[in-house]
Amino acid sequence: MRRTRNLIALLMAAVMCLCLFAGCGSSNNGNDSEAVDLTKATSLADLAGCKIAAQAGTFHADALTQIKNVQSSTYPEFADLLTALKSGAIDGYVAEEPTAFSVCQSNDNLTYIPLKNNDTGFTATAADVGIAVGLKKGSELRAQINEVLATITDEQRAELMEQIVTLASGGEVSEFAVSCPAPETTNGVLRVGMECAYEPYNWTDMDGTSLGAVPISGEGKEGLYANGYDVQIAQYIANKLGMKLEIYSFEWDSLIPALESGAIDAIAAGMSPTAERAQQIDFSDTYYESNLVVIIRK
Repeated sequence: MRRTRNLIALLMAAVMCLCLFAGCGSSNNGNDSEAVDLTKATSLADLAGCKIAAQAGTFHADALTQIKNVQSSTYPEFADLLTALKSGAIDGYVAEEPTAFSVCQSNDNLTYIPLKNNDTGFTATAADVGIAVGLKKGSELRAQINEVLATITDEQRAELMEQIVTLASGGEVSEFAVSCPAPETTNGVLRVGMECAYEPYNWTDMDGTSLGAVPISGEGKEGLYANGYDVQIAQYIANKLGMKLEIYSFEWDSLIPALESGAIDAIAAGMSPTAERAQQIDFSDTYYESNLVVIIRK
């Protein structure tokens, strides 16, 4: 009887071990002991069986539905996705390639699947993966901002992103590819909202020592600074228009309400000009476009 009980205990332990290794780490060829290496994935189909997430309220969450046979979930804040991935709660999350560059440079145990839109990756339009300045319906700023954006070449936009990724990962940059001297006198204030928590598009600089950092305005934000791709584009626009730039920090879901209420004049937050958002607010022309990828553990 004791031998029988021991045998049953051993069998139960073996079953538990198999359960622990099941899921994304197992292959579909009938051999459950052979782990799937996601670092070798080259298409969305390779993610079958995995736990993949995205930030709620973004096109990333919409794109997530294109991945078949996965356990999908959403998180309210982008930073929550990184925490979930590191903890093992998810196997990967949808992000834009510049964000993946920045995250993976700062985390040696992470990498990303280099997908290509409308090829090996997600089906997406320029409006889906481009980012633009959000403006109140009928804002006169739209035409003015578009004129400014038209002065920036594709090469300058790409070079600026490379510089911002370097800056976000602790590297040094001496001068931005997209810059304009501040006006000697200003003719108004351009109030721009962003999350200040979405590298490399925007983040919070605790001491303001990084090149181009701008103080965050608002109650309780004393001593905090914003930097990132959105910040430098906003600074360029403000300087070109002869205005003083003020940055305000909001949670993602509060950005459009803040714009509609008049609390800010514009949104520069890595925001895509999707058709759904365009029903609420106007958008400038896009100032950057990127591929959607999936960030994973090595």
